Amino acid sequence: MHKLKPSIPKEPVKLRVLKGDTVEVISGKDKGKRGEVIEAFPKLNKIKVKGVNIVIRHRKERPMRSSALSAQPENIPGGRIELESALHTSKVMVVCTSCKRPTRVGYEFKEGTEKLSRRKYRVCKHPDCGKTIG
Repeated sequence: MHKLKPSIPKEPVKLRVLKGDTVEVISGKDKGKRGEVIEAFPKLNKIKVKGVNIVIRHRKERPMRSSALSAQPENIPGGRIELESALHTSKVMVVCTSCKRPTRVGYEFKEGTEKLSRRKYRVCKHPDCGKTIG
């Protein structure tokens, strides 16, 4: 049986979650867990989070492709392998670096005189915080 391709959204959505952010899962089997974003897939609107959404794959031990040239054959280990699977971005919220709470992300421009001073920054949407994220 062949695998189905993941559905690609018709319009790409702007990801407010970036690689390296700390996020908290707000729904699903890992609700309440926090972790760092390992990888982001903007076209699929999904992310991989370290230690969250762990799936188990059963893999057979097999030789490596490049081991045919060497005298000693090297094997890829088999058994039950635990991997992080991708999560939809609607299931997570970014954790603010200053107030340490899950928050929505807003954007603001900051003016200045230096070369890269007029840039768009991500901002915490909590009324008592409002500081830049990341």
